[in-house]
Amino acid sequence: MDIVRQSLAITLVFALLWAALWLLRRKGAIRPRLGKDRHEPQRLESRGRLALGAQHSLHLIRAGDREVVLAVHPAGVTVVCDLSAAAASQLSKPT
Repeated sequence: MDIVRQSLAITLVFALLWAALWLLRRKGAIRPRLGKDRHEPQRLESRGRLALGAQHSLHLIRAGDREVVLAVHPAGVTVVCDLSAAAASQLSKPT
């Protein structure tokens, strides 16, 4: 008898979770995404990182068609410079 009550309780919980998920999808609050769309270009990409110390680093980030150098520190993030595509390709070439 106890197993039947526990099974019914678990079934009820799963039914409530399913109903909440269905309602959220229907209202548009969440969008299910099963896998990464390989045809969609990445909008934000980390191109490189240089650690300057324990809490300081420089990051080269590509956002769309722009490349930006960011300084990350304990007080936040600072934009160091915005690179054009030509300058970024010259920067990434080994000397």
